[in-house]
Amino acid sequence: MRFVWVDAGNNANWEAIARHGIGGEFYPVSDPVADVARRLVHSRRVNHVGGLYAAWNWIPNLGDGAGFAEWVHERVAEIEARLTPRPSNSFPKVQLDNEDHRPDVILAMLRRWRQLRPKRDTSWTFEAGQGGWMSPAFVDEVVSLRVRLVPQCYTGDMRRFESDVVLRDLTHRGFPESLVSPFYDAADLGLGWDGFAFTQGRLP
Repeated sequence: MRFVWVDAGNNANWEAIARHGIGGEFYPVSDPVADVARRLVHSRRVNHVGGLYAAWNWIPNLGDGAGFAEWVHERVAEIEARLTPRPSNSFPKVQLDNEDHRPDVILAMLRRWRQLRPKRDTSWTFEAGQGGWMSPAFVDEVVSLRVRLVPQCYTGDMRRFESDVVLRDLTHRGFPESLVSPFYDAADLGLGWDGFAFTQGRLP
């Protein structure tokens, strides 16, 4: 399945989305609630997946990862209140973008999220090459929390990481390959890509 992050303040670009065979759109929880809800409903209406994304660095002073999870939960609840049809475990999906390198912070985020949203389809995106700080205990708990991993196949200045290298970094730590979906630079997707594209505004 192919998904794309829609840039803040934007509607889905349906022409570009169709051109790249994308079947799901993720919208930022930071946009006005009514706008996000309308965009999600439109995605649903055209039989696409509708999702939301949130980044840990959008709101300062949230404390540890649990505070970020609580903030996202509250934003999602505000958006859900505007949705027709009503939300479900798969609508909208939620992606947590947290690039903190401290395992206790990430686990605090995911544990609290699962307390608040025990069955919501959820993924976590983070920088490439982070397997080195992920212990077997960390891997086991993340797997038990039923969260999809979405490692970014690019650097902060958008240089490319090869997806097979990014994947092996995680599978060598013990994550099942079936739980990993690459996150590609939308400007450099390549042939046969599958996973997430960052962002709609970078699609050629």
